[in-house]
Amino acid sequence: MSGFVYLIKNGELYKLGCTTNLKSESYKMKPGELISFCKTNDPKSFEVRLLRLYKRKRIPDTNYFRLSESEVNSCKRHLEGKSNFPKSLNDELRIGLNGSLLFATITFLISFFINKLYIFSFSLSILFSSFPMWSLAIFGNFGGYDIKDLNLFSTISNRLKGFLIAISMISVAYVLYTFSRSQIAF
Repeated sequence: MSGFVYLIKNGELYKLGCTTNLKSESYKMKPGELISFCKTNDPKSFEVRLLRLYKRKRIPDTNYFRLSESEVNSCKRHLEGKSNFPKSLNDELRIGLNGSLLFATITFLISFFINKLYIFSFSLSILFSSFPMWSLAIFGNFGGYDIKDLNLFSTISNRLKGFLIAISMISVAYVLYTFSRSQIAF
């Protein structure tokens, strides 16, 4: 569901929130001043990630913060898309796949350096590259969110995707390992 994530200044405090109607929300916050906002397809997960980023400055059990000028500027950069800050739960999958690629590359290089067997090294690298996907399947994210800020089942699709990718990786690794063993036997 499309919506807005916003930063509003009200006195000395800043409020981070998400809404589907930005005009109504900014009207409710009068005399507050709208500092910055972002339109996104997944506003809740982006808001929760920002809440986690500034949690040390958060007034307990609210979405109000005591932010410094540099933190406000940083938040504005995130809201304006001038940073590579993940904006949705789908970005977690991208982060996991990048981690998998890194694990695969490092494992392949080390294994090939040790034993000089391409297929075995490749199967081992795919096996190790499944670790980030298992982490995504178990935890639902890579630490970008506080569990109390998300709905219970909001990360279920990421968990399922991570699980299916991890199972696929392990299956491919097993087939390649079996193939490499049969090549060595001959």
